[in-house]
Amino acid sequence: MSNGTSNNFEAMPAAAEREEIERRLGTPEARYRALVEHIPAVTYIDAVDEVSSAVYMSPQVERMLGYAPEEWLVDPSFFLKLLHPGDRERVLAENERTNRSGEPFDMEYRLIARDGRTIWVRDEAVLVKDGDRPLYWQGVMTDVTERKALEERLRHQALHDHLTGLPNRTLLMDRLAHALVRAEGRGTKVAVLFMDLDNFKYVNDSMSHEAGDRLLVEVAERLRDCLRAEDTVARLGGDEFAILLEDLEREQEAVAVAGQVAQALRTPILVDDREIFATTSIGLAFGTYRQDRPEVLLREADVAMYRAKAGGKDHHAVYRPEMGELSSQRLTLEGDLRRALEREELKVYYQPKVLVETGKIVALEALTRWEHPERGLLHPAEFVPLAEETQLIIPIGWWVLEEACRQVTEWQKLYPSDPPLAVNVNLSARQFYAPDLVEQVAGVLEETALDPSSLVLEITEGTAMEEAFSTTATLGALKGLGVKLAIDDFGTGYSSLSYLKRFPVDVIKIDHSIVEGLGRDRGDSAIVSATITLAHALGLEVIAEGVETDEEAAELQALGCNFGQGYYWWTPRPAGETAALLGAHLDS
Repeated sequence: MSNGTSNNFEAMPAAAEREEIERRLGTPEARYRALVEHIPAVTYIDAVDEVSSAVYMSPQVERMLGYAPEEWLVDPSFFLKLLHPGDRERVLAENERTNRSGEPFDMEYRLIARDGRTIWVRDEAVLVKDGDRPLYWQGVMTDVTERKALEERLRHQALHDHLTGLPNRTLLMDRLAHALVRAEGRGTKVAVLFMDLDNFKYVNDSMSHEAGDRLLVEVAERLRDCLRAEDTVARLGGDEFAILLEDLEREQEAVAVAGQVAQALRTPILVDDREIFATTSIGLAFGTYRQDRPEVLLREADVAMYRAKAGGKDHHAVYRPEMGELSSQRLTLEGDLRRALEREELKVYYQPKVLVETGKIVALEALTRWEHPERGLLHPAEFVPLAEETQLIIPIGWWVLEEACRQVTEWQKLYPSDPPLAVNVNLSARQFYAPDLVEQVAGVLEETALDPSSLVLEITEGTAMEEAFSTTATLGALKGLGVKLAIDDFGTGYSSLSYLKRFPVDVIKIDHSIVEGLGRDRGDSAIVSATITLAHALGLEVIAEGVETDEEAAELQALGCNFGQGYYWWTPRPAGETAALLGAHLDS
Protein backbone atom coordinates (compact mmCIF):
# COMPACT_ATOMS: atom_id res chain seq x y z
CA MET A 1 0.00 0.00 0.00
CA SER A 2 1.17 3.60 -0.50
CA ASN A 3 1.97 4.08 3.22
CA GLY A 4 4.40 1.20 3.17
CA THR A 5 2.42 -1.15 5.45
CA SER A 6 1.67 -4.63 4.25
CA ASN A 7 -1.74 -6.17 3.66
CA ASN A 8 -2.47 -9.65 5.12
CA PHE A 9 -3.03 -10.96 1.63
CA GLU A 10 -0.18 -9.08 0.00
CA ALA A 11 2.39 -11.87 0.08
CA MET A 12 -0.04 -14.70 -0.45
CA PRO A 13 -0.25 -16.55 -3.75
CA ALA A 14 -3.55 -16.10 -5.63
CA ALA A 15 -4.92 -19.54 -4.73
CA ALA A 16 -4.19 -19.09 -1.05
CA GLU A 17 -5.84 -15.66 -1.08
CA ARG A 18 -9.00 -17.13 -2.58
CA GLU A 19 -9.12 -19.87 0.05
CA GLU A 20 -8.79 -17.30 2.84
CA ILE A 21 -11.63 -15.21 1.47
CA GLU A 22 -13.91 -18.26 1.20
CA ARG A 23 -13.00 -19.28 4.76
CA ARG A 24 -13.99 -15.87 6.08
CA LEU A 25 -17.23 -15.79 4.09
CA GLY A 26 -18.24 -19.28 5.03
CA THR A 27 -20.06 -21.93 3.00
CA PRO A 28 -22.30 -20.99 0.03
CA GLU A 29 -25.34 -21.91 2.11
CA ALA A 30 -24.18 -19.65 4.92
CA ARG A 31 -23.56 -16.80 2.50
CA TYR A 32 -27.04 -17.24 0.97
CA ARG A 33 -28.66 -17.34 4.42
CA ALA A 34 -26.82 -14.17 5.45
CA LEU A 35 -28.05 -12.44 2.32
CA VAL A 36 -31.72 -13.41 2.59
CA GLU A 37 -31.86 -12.67 6.30
CA HIS A 38 -30.60 -9.10 5.93
CA ILE A 39 -32.28 -7.74 2.78
CA PRO A 40 -35.38 -5.60 3.50
CA ALA A 41 -37.79 -8.25 2.23
CA VAL A 42 -39.21 -11.64 3.18
CA THR A 43 -37.85 -14.58 1.21
CA TYR A 44 -39.56 -17.93 1.26
CA ILE A 45 -39.65 -21.40 -0.28
CA ASP A 46 -42.96 -23.20 -0.86
CA ALA A 47 -43.71 -26.69 -1.96
CA VAL A 48 -45.35 -27.20 -5.34
CA ASP A 49 -49.11 -27.75 -5.70
CA GLU A 50 -49.94 -26.63 -2.18
CA VAL A 51 -51.14 -23.18 -1.26
CA SER A 52 -49.42 -22.80 2.09
CA SER A 53 -46.79 -25.48 2.58
CA ALA A 54 -43.87 -23.22 3.54
CA VAL A 55 -40.52 -24.96 3.54
CA TYR A 56 -38.55 -21.85 4.53
CA MET A 57 -39.54 -18.36 5.71
CA SER A 58 -36.92 -15.68 6.43
CA PRO A 59 -36.90 -13.89 9.82
CA GLN A 60 -38.01 -10.58 8.29
CA VAL A 61 -41.57 -11.96 8.25
CA GLU A 62 -41.78 -11.40 12.00
CA ARG A 63 -40.92 -7.71 11.63
CA MET A 64 -43.45 -7.39 8.83
CA LEU A 65 -46.41 -9.33 10.25
CA GLY A 66 -45.55 -10.20 13.86
CA TYR A 67 -45.49 -13.98 13.29
CA ALA A 68 -42.31 -16.00 13.74
CA PRO A 69 -41.06 -18.08 10.78
CA GLU A 70 -41.76 -21.31 12.71
CA GLU A 71 -45.48 -20.55 12.80
CA TRP A 72 -45.58 -20.62 9.02
CA LEU A 73 -43.77 -23.95 8.87
CA VAL A 74 -45.86 -25.96 11.35
CA ASP A 75 -49.36 -24.94 10.20
CA PRO A 76 -50.14 -25.84 6.56
CA SER A 77 -53.14 -23.43 6.50
CA PHE A 78 -51.32 -20.50 8.11
CA PHE A 79 -51.16 -18.41 4.93
CA LEU A 80 -54.88 -18.81 4.30
CA LYS A 81 -55.63 -17.63 7.85
CA LEU A 82 -53.66 -14.42 7.27
CA LEU A 83 -54.95 -13.74 3.76
CA HIS A 84 -57.38 -10.80 3.66
CA PRO A 85 -60.93 -12.04 2.88
CA GLY A 86 -61.30 -9.43 0.17
CA ASP A 87 -58.30 -10.80 -1.72
CA ARG A 88 -58.75 -14.52 -1.06
CA GLU A 89 -60.57 -15.44 -4.25
CA ARG A 90 -58.22 -13.72 -6.67
CA VAL A 91 -55.03 -14.88 -4.91
CA LEU A 92 -56.14 -18.52 -4.91
CA ALA A 93 -57.15 -18.27 -8.56
CA GLU A 94 -53.77 -16.83 -9.53
CA ASN A 95 -51.96 -19.46 -7.43
CA GLU A 96 -53.82 -22.24 -9.21
CA ARG A 97 -53.12 -20.73 -12.63
CA THR A 98 -49.38 -20.32 -12.06
CA ASN A 99 -49.08 -23.83 -10.58
CA ARG A 100 -50.70 -25.17 -13.72
CA SER A 101 -48.72 -23.09 -16.17
CA GLY A 102 -45.42 -22.75 -14.34
CA GLU A 103 -45.40 -19.02 -15.10
CA PRO A 104 -44.00 -16.61 -12.45
CA PHE A 105 -46.37 -15.57 -9.67
CA ASP A 106 -46.59 -11.77 -9.30
CA MET A 107 -49.37 -10.15 -7.26
CA GLU A 108 -50.13 -7.44 -4.73
CA TYR A 109 -52.56 -8.40 -2.00
CA ARG A 110 -53.30 -7.90 1.70
CA LEU A 111 -52.32 -9.90 4.76
CA ILE A 112 -53.55 -9.41 8.34
CA ALA A 113 -50.75 -8.85 10.86
CA ARG A 114 -50.79 -10.18 14.42
CA ASP A 115 -51.79 -6.73 15.77
CA GLY A 116 -54.72 -6.51 13.34
CA ARG A 117 -53.10 -4.13 10.88
CA THR A 118 -53.65 -4.69 7.18
CA ILE A 119 -50.35 -5.07 5.33
CA TRP A 120 -50.11 -4.79 1.57
CA VAL A 121 -47.40 -7.05 0.09
CA ARG A 122 -45.87 -7.47 -3.33
CA ASP A 123 -45.33 -11.22 -3.82
CA GLU A 124 -43.07 -12.36 -6.64
CA ALA A 125 -42.13 -16.03 -7.02
CA VAL A 126 -40.63 -18.34 -9.65
CA LEU A 127 -40.92 -22.08 -10.02
CA VAL A 128 -37.58 -23.84 -9.61
CA LYS A 129 -37.31 -26.99 -11.74
CA ASP A 130 -34.98 -29.93 -12.20
CA GLY A 131 -35.22 -30.26 -15.94
CA ASP A 132 -38.96 -30.55 -16.56
CA ARG A 133 -39.73 -31.62 -12.98
CA PRO A 134 -41.00 -28.80 -10.68
CA LEU A 135 -39.19 -28.71 -7.34
CA TYR A 136 -40.42 -25.72 -5.33
CA TRP A 137 -41.51 -22.10 -5.48
CA GLN A 138 -38.94 -19.51 -4.43
CA GLY A 139 -40.22 -16.02 -3.78
CA VAL A 140 -39.82 -12.60 -2.24
CA MET A 141 -42.46 -10.57 -0.40
CA THR A 142 -41.99 -6.84 0.14
CA ASP A 143 -44.11 -4.49 2.24
CA VAL A 144 -45.80 -1.96 -0.10
CA THR A 145 -48.32 -0.61 2.43
CA GLU A 146 -46.95 2.94 2.32
CA ARG A 147 -46.95 3.03 -1.46
CA LYS A 148 -50.51 1.69 -1.53
CA ALA A 149 -51.59 4.34 0.96
CA LEU A 150 -50.00 7.04 -1.18
CA GLU A 151 -51.67 5.65 -4.31
CA GLU A 152 -55.01 5.64 -2.50
CA ARG A 153 -54.54 9.24 -1.39
CA LEU A 154 -53.68 10.27 -4.95
CA ARG A 155 -56.65 8.32 -6.32
CA HIS A 156 -58.94 9.93 -3.76
CA GLN A 157 -57.62 13.38 -4.63
CA ALA A 158 -58.19 12.70 -8.33
CA LEU A 159 -61.81 11.70 -7.73
CA HIS A 160 -62.87 14.00 -4.89
CA ASP A 161 -63.25 17.71 -4.30
CA HIS A 162 -60.41 18.95 -2.13
CA LEU A 163 -62.57 21.45 -0.20
CA THR A 164 -65.66 19.43 0.74
CA GLY A 165 -64.34 15.88 0.32
CA LEU A 166 -67.33 15.10 -1.91
CA PRO A 167 -66.97 13.10 -5.13
CA ASN A 168 -66.06 15.32 -8.09
CA ARG A 169 -67.49 15.37 -11.61
CA THR A 170 -65.28 12.47 -12.79
CA LEU A 171 -66.41 10.12 -10.02
CA LEU A 172 -70.03 11.22 -10.35
CA MET A 173 -70.05 10.40 -14.07
CA ASP A 174 -68.52 6.98 -13.39
CA ARG A 175 -71.13 6.20 -10.74
CA LEU A 176 -73.90 7.52 -12.96
CA ALA A 177 -72.82 5.22 -15.80
CA HIS A 178 -72.92 2.19 -13.48
CA ALA A 179 -76.24 3.32 -11.99
CA LEU A 180 -77.83 3.41 -15.44
CA VAL A 181 -76.64 -0.15 -16.10
CA ARG A 182 -78.08 -1.33 -12.79
CA ALA A 183 -81.35 0.47 -13.52
CA GLU A 184 -81.68 -1.53 -16.72
CA GLY A 185 -81.45 -4.81 -14.83
CA ARG A 186 -83.78 -3.72 -12.04
CA GLY A 187 -86.36 -1.90 -14.15
CA THR A 188 -86.02 1.26 -12.06
CA LYS A 189 -85.21 4.90 -12.74
CA VAL A 190 -82.17 7.04 -12.04
CA ALA A 191 -82.43 10.72 -11.14
CA VAL A 192 -79.86 13.50 -11.27
CA LEU A 193 -80.41 16.72 -9.31
CA PHE A 194 -78.29 19.64 -10.53
CA MET A 195 -77.99 22.40 -7.92
CA ASP A 196 -76.72 25.96 -8.02
CA LEU A 197 -76.65 28.10 -4.88
CA ASP A 198 -78.56 31.36 -5.17
CA ASN A 199 -76.39 34.48 -4.89
CA PHE A 200 -73.30 32.61 -3.67
CA LYS A 201 -71.07 35.13 -5.45
CA TYR A 202 -72.34 37.85 -3.15
CA VAL A 203 -70.95 35.98 -0.14
CA ASN A 204 -67.50 35.90 -1.74
CA ASP A 205 -67.72 39.54 -2.75
CA SER A 206 -69.20 40.98 0.43
CA MET A 207 -67.35 38.80 2.95
CA SER A 208 -64.39 36.81 1.61
CA HIS A 209 -63.54 33.73 -0.41
CA GLU A 210 -62.62 31.99 2.85
CA ALA A 211 -66.12 32.66 4.15
CA GLY A 212 -67.50 31.33 0.89
CA ASP A 213 -65.45 28.15 1.35
CA ARG A 214 -66.82 27.65 4.85
CA LEU A 215 -70.33 28.08 3.49
CA LEU A 216 -69.71 25.42 0.83
CA VAL A 217 -68.40 22.97 3.42
CA GLU A 218 -71.52 23.43 5.56
CA VAL A 219 -73.78 23.06 2.50
CA ALA A 220 -72.00 19.80 1.64
CA GLU A 221 -72.65 18.47 5.15
CA ARG A 222 -76.33 19.33 4.96
CA LEU A 223 -76.65 17.66 1.58
CA ARG A 224 -75.07 14.47 2.94
CA ASP A 225 -77.58 14.44 5.78
CA CYS A 226 -80.49 14.53 3.31
CA LEU A 227 -79.48 11.37 1.43
CA ARG A 228 -79.41 7.61 1.80
CA ALA A 229 -76.09 5.79 2.12
CA GLU A 230 -76.35 4.52 -1.47
CA ASP A 231 -76.93 7.99 -2.96
CA THR A 232 -74.13 10.21 -4.22
CA VAL A 233 -73.70 13.94 -3.72
CA ALA A 234 -70.89 15.57 -5.71
CA ARG A 235 -69.44 19.03 -6.02
CA LEU A 236 -69.03 19.94 -9.68
CA GLY A 237 -67.15 23.18 -9.07
CA GLY A 238 -67.82 26.64 -7.67
CA ASP A 239 -71.26 26.60 -6.05
CA GLU A 240 -72.61 23.78 -8.23
CA PHE A 241 -73.53 20.42 -6.71
CA ALA A 242 -75.19 17.30 -8.10
CA ILE A 243 -77.06 14.44 -6.47
CA LEU A 244 -77.42 10.93 -7.94
CA LEU A 245 -80.44 8.91 -6.81
CA GLU A 246 -80.93 5.23 -7.74
CA ASP A 247 -83.69 2.62 -7.56
CA LEU A 248 -86.55 5.08 -8.04
CA GLU A 249 -90.01 3.80 -8.90
CA ARG A 250 -91.60 7.23 -9.38
CA GLU A 251 -90.37 10.70 -10.23
CA GLN A 252 -92.08 12.04 -7.14
CA GLU A 253 -89.47 10.33 -4.96
CA ALA A 254 -86.72 12.55 -6.42
CA VAL A 255 -88.95 15.62 -6.24
CA ALA A 256 -89.41 14.88 -2.54
CA VAL A 257 -85.62 14.77 -2.09
CA ALA A 258 -85.35 18.14 -3.84
CA GLY A 259 -87.83 19.49 -1.33
CA GLN A 260 -85.85 18.06 1.59
CA VAL A 261 -82.65 19.62 0.25
CA ALA A 262 -84.31 23.01 -0.17
CA GLN A 263 -85.72 22.82 3.34
CA ALA A 264 -82.34 21.85 4.82
CA LEU A 265 -80.69 24.87 3.24
CA ARG A 266 -83.37 27.34 4.31
CA THR A 267 -82.09 27.24 7.87
CA PRO A 268 -79.50 30.05 8.17
CA ILE A 269 -75.84 29.04 8.12
CA LEU A 270 -73.59 30.87 10.60
CA VAL A 271 -70.38 32.09 8.92
CA ASP A 272 -68.09 34.50 10.77
CA ASP A 273 -70.88 35.26 13.26
CA ARG A 274 -73.25 36.19 10.43
CA GLU A 275 -76.32 34.32 9.26
CA ILE A 276 -76.24 33.34 5.58
CA PHE A 277 -79.32 32.07 3.75
CA ALA A 278 -78.05 29.52 1.19
CA THR A 279 -81.10 28.81 -0.94
CA THR A 280 -80.64 26.81 -4.12
CA SER A 281 -82.10 26.32 -7.58
CA ILE A 282 -82.50 22.63 -8.49
CA GLY A 283 -82.99 20.94 -11.86
CA LEU A 284 -84.10 17.29 -12.03
CA ALA A 285 -83.65 14.82 -14.89
CA PHE A 286 -84.64 11.14 -15.02
CA GLY A 287 -83.08 8.39 -17.07
CA THR A 288 -82.87 4.70 -17.91
CA TYR A 289 -80.01 2.70 -19.43
CA ARG A 290 -81.62 2.35 -22.85
CA GLN A 291 -82.46 6.01 -23.22
CA ASP A 292 -79.68 8.02 -21.68
CA ARG A 293 -75.95 8.52 -21.44
CA PRO A 294 -74.46 10.05 -18.28
CA GLU A 295 -73.39 13.30 -19.94
CA VAL A 296 -76.85 13.74 -21.51
CA LEU A 297 -78.63 13.21 -18.21
CA LEU A 298 -76.38 15.71 -16.42
CA ARG A 299 -76.88 18.28 -19.18
CA GLU A 300 -80.66 17.88 -19.01
CA ALA A 301 -80.57 18.43 -15.24
CA ASP A 302 -78.47 21.54 -15.86
CA VAL A 303 -81.04 22.84 -18.35
CA ALA A 304 -83.84 22.23 -15.85
CA MET A 305 -81.85 24.08 -13.18
CA TYR A 306 -81.72 27.19 -15.36
CA ARG A 307 -85.48 26.94 -15.81
CA ALA A 308 -85.84 26.76 -12.01
CA LYS A 309 -83.56 29.77 -11.55
CA ALA A 310 -85.60 31.76 -14.06
CA GLY A 311 -88.61 31.21 -11.78
CA GLY A 312 -86.84 32.93 -8.90
CA LYS A 313 -84.79 31.81 -5.94
CA ASP A 314 -85.38 28.58 -4.04
CA HIS A 315 -87.18 26.75 -6.88
CA HIS A 316 -86.88 23.37 -8.57
CA ALA A 317 -87.90 22.21 -12.04
CA VAL A 318 -88.13 18.81 -13.76
CA TYR A 319 -86.59 18.50 -17.23
CA ARG A 320 -89.01 18.19 -20.11
CA PRO A 321 -88.00 17.69 -23.78
CA GLU A 322 -89.26 21.12 -24.81
CA MET A 323 -86.67 22.66 -22.49
CA GLY A 324 -83.93 21.48 -24.84
CA GLU A 325 -85.07 23.86 -27.54
CA LEU A 326 -85.34 26.67 -25.03
CA SER A 327 -81.81 25.90 -23.86
CA SER A 328 -80.54 26.13 -27.43
CA GLN A 329 -82.29 29.47 -27.84
CA ARG A 330 -80.75 30.61 -24.56
CA LEU A 331 -77.24 29.76 -25.76
CA THR A 332 -77.87 31.71 -28.97
CA LEU A 333 -79.22 34.66 -27.02
CA GLU A 334 -76.24 34.56 -24.67
CA GLY A 335 -73.84 34.75 -27.61
CA ASP A 336 -75.81 37.66 -29.07
CA LEU A 337 -75.83 39.45 -25.72
CA ARG A 338 -72.05 39.14 -25.36
CA ARG A 339 -71.69 41.00 -28.66
CA ALA A 340 -74.49 43.50 -28.05
CA LEU A 341 -72.34 46.03 -26.19
CA GLU A 342 -69.58 46.16 -28.78
CA ARG A 343 -72.15 46.40 -31.56
CA GLU A 344 -73.93 49.25 -29.74
CA GLU A 345 -77.23 47.37 -29.80
CA LEU A 346 -78.02 48.25 -26.17
CA LYS A 347 -79.83 51.56 -25.68
CA VAL A 348 -80.79 53.64 -22.66
CA TYR A 349 -84.45 54.66 -22.52
CA TYR A 350 -85.70 57.25 -20.04
CA GLN A 351 -88.99 57.37 -18.13
CA PRO A 352 -89.89 60.61 -16.32
CA LYS A 353 -90.61 60.83 -12.61
CA VAL A 354 -93.23 63.50 -11.93
CA LEU A 355 -94.95 65.42 -9.18
CA VAL A 356 -98.30 63.61 -8.73
CA GLU A 357 -100.22 66.85 -8.22
CA THR A 358 -98.95 68.73 -11.31
CA GLY A 359 -97.28 66.15 -13.58
CA LYS A 360 -94.09 68.22 -13.64
CA ILE A 361 -90.99 66.23 -14.60
CA VAL A 362 -88.39 66.26 -11.83
CA ALA A 363 -86.22 63.28 -12.70
CA LEU A 364 -85.68 60.46 -15.20
CA GLU A 365 -85.18 56.74 -14.65
CA ALA A 366 -82.65 55.11 -16.96
CA LEU A 367 -83.95 51.82 -18.39
CA THR A 368 -82.16 49.41 -20.72
CA ARG A 369 -83.48 48.19 -24.05
CA TRP A 370 -81.85 45.84 -26.54
CA GLU A 371 -82.34 46.54 -30.23
CA HIS A 372 -81.77 42.96 -31.36
CA PRO A 373 -80.99 42.74 -35.09
CA GLU A 374 -83.43 39.82 -35.61
CA ARG A 375 -85.87 39.86 -32.71
CA GLY A 376 -86.46 43.59 -32.58
CA LEU A 377 -86.72 45.68 -29.42
CA LEU A 378 -86.29 43.54 -26.29
CA HIS A 379 -87.37 44.69 -22.85
CA PRO A 380 -85.28 43.96 -19.71
CA ALA A 381 -87.39 40.97 -18.69
CA GLU A 382 -86.28 39.22 -21.89
CA PHE A 383 -82.53 39.50 -21.33
CA VAL A 384 -81.63 40.85 -17.87
CA PRO A 385 -82.11 37.46 -16.09
CA LEU A 386 -79.69 35.94 -18.60
CA ALA A 387 -77.28 38.83 -18.09
CA GLU A 388 -77.44 38.20 -14.33
CA GLU A 389 -76.67 34.49 -14.72
CA THR A 390 -73.72 35.07 -17.05
CA GLN A 391 -72.44 38.10 -15.09
CA LEU A 392 -72.76 40.21 -18.25
CA ILE A 393 -74.99 42.41 -16.11
CA ILE A 394 -71.85 43.95 -14.58
CA PRO A 395 -70.36 45.52 -17.74
CA ILE A 396 -73.88 46.33 -18.97
CA GLY A 397 -74.74 47.99 -15.67
CA TRP A 398 -71.63 50.16 -15.66
CA TRP A 399 -72.25 51.18 -19.26
CA VAL A 400 -75.83 52.23 -18.44
CA LEU A 401 -74.66 54.23 -15.41
CA GLU A 402 -72.00 56.07 -17.39
CA GLU A 403 -74.28 56.73 -20.38
CA ALA A 404 -77.15 58.01 -18.19
CA CYS A 405 -74.90 60.29 -16.13
CA ARG A 406 -73.26 61.71 -19.26
CA GLN A 407 -76.63 62.30 -20.92
CA VAL A 408 -78.27 63.98 -17.91
CA THR A 409 -75.24 66.25 -17.45
CA GLU A 410 -75.86 67.54 -21.00
CA TRP A 411 -79.59 67.94 -20.41
CA GLN A 412 -79.01 69.88 -17.20
CA LYS A 413 -77.05 72.41 -19.24
CA LEU A 414 -79.63 72.54 -22.05
CA TYR A 415 -82.71 72.56 -19.79
CA PRO A 416 -81.84 74.20 -16.46
CA SER A 417 -84.33 73.75 -13.64
CA ASP A 418 -84.52 74.17 -9.89
CA PRO A 419 -83.66 71.69 -8.54
CA PRO A 420 -81.59 70.33 -11.45
CA LEU A 421 -82.91 67.34 -13.37
CA ALA A 422 -81.94 64.11 -11.58
CA VAL A 423 -81.49 60.58 -12.91
CA ASN A 424 -82.32 57.23 -11.28
CA VAL A 425 -80.15 54.25 -12.26
CA ASN A 426 -80.74 50.66 -11.15
CA LEU A 427 -77.88 48.70 -9.61
CA SER A 428 -78.07 44.93 -10.16
CA ALA A 429 -77.42 42.67 -7.21
CA ARG A 430 -74.10 41.60 -8.74
CA GLN A 431 -73.05 45.22 -9.12
CA PHE A 432 -74.12 46.07 -5.59
CA TYR A 433 -72.01 43.30 -4.07
CA ALA A 434 -68.98 43.98 -6.27
CA PRO A 435 -65.96 44.92 -4.10
CA ASP A 436 -65.14 47.96 -6.27
CA LEU A 437 -68.70 49.36 -6.35
CA VAL A 438 -67.96 52.66 -4.61
CA GLU A 439 -64.80 53.27 -6.67
CA GLN A 440 -66.70 52.58 -9.89
CA VAL A 441 -69.50 55.01 -9.04
CA ALA A 442 -67.02 57.69 -7.97
CA GLY A 443 -65.14 57.23 -11.25
CA VAL A 444 -68.29 57.64 -13.35
CA LEU A 445 -69.30 60.81 -11.47
CA GLU A 446 -65.85 62.28 -12.00
CA GLU A 447 -65.70 61.33 -15.67
CA THR A 448 -69.17 62.66 -16.52
CA ALA A 449 -68.97 65.74 -14.23
CA LEU A 450 -72.45 64.98 -12.84
CA ASP A 451 -73.18 66.50 -9.44
CA PRO A 452 -73.56 63.49 -7.05
CA SER A 453 -76.80 64.91 -5.65
CA SER A 454 -78.36 64.49 -9.10
CA LEU A 455 -77.79 60.72 -9.11
CA VAL A 456 -80.21 58.32 -7.42
CA LEU A 457 -79.02 54.71 -7.25
CA GLU A 458 -81.77 52.09 -6.94
CA ILE A 459 -81.47 48.61 -5.45
CA THR A 460 -84.28 46.13 -5.00
CA GLU A 461 -85.72 45.34 -1.62
CA GLY A 462 -84.53 41.72 -1.95
CA THR A 463 -80.95 42.81 -2.65
CA ALA A 464 -80.96 45.17 0.31
CA MET A 465 -82.13 42.46 2.69
CA GLU A 466 -79.90 39.68 1.37
CA GLU A 467 -77.01 40.75 3.58
CA ALA A 468 -78.39 43.42 5.88
CA PHE A 469 -75.09 44.00 7.70
CA SER A 470 -72.95 44.50 4.61
CA THR A 471 -75.79 46.41 2.90
CA THR A 472 -75.66 49.06 5.62
CA ALA A 473 -71.90 49.50 5.17
CA THR A 474 -72.13 49.66 1.38
CA LEU A 475 -75.00 52.15 1.40
CA GLY A 476 -73.09 54.29 3.88
CA ALA A 477 -70.06 54.34 1.59
CA LEU A 478 -72.22 55.37 -1.38
CA LYS A 479 -73.86 58.08 0.68
CA GLY A 480 -70.38 59.33 1.41
CA LEU A 481 -70.06 60.15 -2.29
CA GLY A 482 -73.09 62.46 -2.05
CA VAL A 483 -75.49 60.34 -4.15
CA LYS A 484 -79.07 59.52 -3.16
CA LEU A 485 -80.30 55.98 -2.59
CA ALA A 486 -83.62 54.33 -3.33
CA ILE A 487 -85.21 50.99 -2.43
CA ASP A 488 -87.00 49.66 -5.53
CA ASP A 489 -89.98 47.24 -5.67
CA PHE A 490 -90.96 47.98 -2.07
CA GLY A 491 -93.86 45.81 -0.99
CA THR A 492 -92.81 42.64 -2.83
CA GLY A 493 -90.41 41.22 -0.26
CA TYR A 494 -89.68 42.00 3.37
CA SER A 495 -91.56 45.34 3.33
CA SER A 496 -90.04 46.22 6.68
CA LEU A 497 -89.75 49.90 7.53
CA SER A 498 -88.08 48.84 10.79
CA TYR A 499 -85.19 47.57 8.68
CA LEU A 500 -85.27 50.56 6.36
CA LYS A 501 -84.69 52.98 9.19
CA ARG A 502 -81.28 51.32 9.66
CA PHE A 503 -80.38 51.91 6.02
CA PRO A 504 -79.22 55.40 4.93
CA VAL A 505 -81.75 55.54 2.06
CA ASP A 506 -83.62 58.55 0.72
CA VAL A 507 -86.40 57.08 -1.41
CA ILE A 508 -88.91 54.21 -1.33
CA LYS A 509 -90.48 53.13 -4.63
CA ILE A 510 -93.81 51.37 -4.10
CA ASP A 511 -94.11 48.45 -6.50
CA HIS A 512 -96.65 48.66 -9.32
CA SER A 513 -98.27 45.35 -8.20
CA ILE A 514 -99.62 47.23 -5.15
CA VAL A 515 -100.31 50.50 -6.92
CA GLU A 516 -102.55 48.81 -9.49
CA GLY A 517 -104.98 47.82 -6.73
CA LEU A 518 -105.59 51.39 -5.60
CA GLY A 519 -109.25 52.33 -5.64
CA ARG A 520 -110.29 48.69 -6.06
CA ASP A 521 -108.49 46.74 -3.34
CA ARG A 522 -108.90 48.14 0.18
CA GLY A 523 -105.89 46.12 1.33
CA ASP A 524 -103.57 47.68 -1.27
CA SER A 525 -104.86 51.13 -0.41
CA ALA A 526 -104.18 50.50 3.27
CA ILE A 527 -100.62 49.29 2.50
CA VAL A 528 -99.84 52.33 0.35
CA SER A 529 -101.34 54.70 2.92
CA ALA A 530 -99.35 53.18 5.79
CA THR A 531 -96.14 53.13 3.75
CA ILE A 532 -96.48 56.80 2.78
CA THR A 533 -97.26 57.88 6.34
CA LEU A 534 -94.42 55.95 7.95
CA ALA A 535 -91.91 56.80 5.20
CA HIS A 536 -92.63 60.50 5.56
CA ALA A 537 -92.23 60.14 9.32
CA LEU A 538 -88.77 58.70 8.65
CA GLY A 539 -87.97 61.55 6.28
CA LEU A 540 -88.07 59.33 3.18
CA GLU A 541 -89.39 60.30 -0.24
CA VAL A 542 -92.02 57.99 -1.75
CA ILE A 543 -92.51 57.26 -5.45
CA ALA A 544 -95.40 55.17 -6.77
CA GLU A 545 -94.43 53.01 -9.76
CA GLY A 546 -96.57 51.77 -12.60
CA VAL A 547 -99.33 54.37 -12.38
CA GLU A 548 -101.64 53.87 -15.36
CA THR A 549 -105.11 55.26 -14.59
CA ASP A 550 -106.85 58.44 -13.42
CA GLU A 551 -108.19 56.49 -10.47
CA GLU A 552 -104.72 55.44 -9.31
CA ALA A 553 -103.28 58.93 -9.72
CA ALA A 554 -106.19 60.50 -7.81
CA GLU A 555 -105.89 57.97 -4.98
CA LEU A 556 -102.14 58.61 -4.69
CA GLN A 557 -102.69 62.34 -4.50
CA ALA A 558 -105.36 61.85 -1.82
CA LEU A 559 -102.97 59.64 0.19
CA GLY A 560 -100.25 62.28 0.08
CA CYS A 561 -97.85 60.55 -2.31
CA ASN A 562 -95.74 63.33 -3.87
CA PHE A 563 -94.09 61.52 -6.77
CA GLY A 564 -95.22 59.05 -9.38
CA GLN A 565 -94.00 57.21 -12.44
CA GLY A 566 -95.90 55.28 -15.07
CA TYR A 567 -97.65 55.16 -18.42
CA TYR A 568 -100.34 57.48 -17.06
CA TRP A 569 -97.85 60.30 -17.55
CA TRP A 570 -95.06 59.13 -19.83
CA THR A 571 -93.76 55.93 -21.35
CA PRO A 572 -90.02 55.15 -21.50
CA ARG A 573 -88.47 56.61 -24.67
CA PRO A 574 -85.02 56.81 -26.29
CA ALA A 575 -82.67 59.72 -25.65
CA GLY A 576 -83.72 61.71 -28.75
CA GLU A 577 -87.42 61.65 -27.91
CA THR A 578 -86.66 62.34 -24.24
CA ALA A 579 -84.67 65.44 -25.19
CA ALA A 580 -87.62 66.74 -27.22
CA LEU A 581 -89.96 66.03 -24.28
CA LEU A 582 -87.68 67.88 -21.86
CA GLY A 583 -87.37 70.80 -24.25
CA ALA A 584 -91.14 71.15 -24.48
CA HIS A 585 -91.87 70.38 -20.85
CA LEU A 586 -89.14 72.25 -18.94
CA ASP A 587 -89.27 75.31 -21.18
CA SER A 588 -92.99 75.64 -20.61
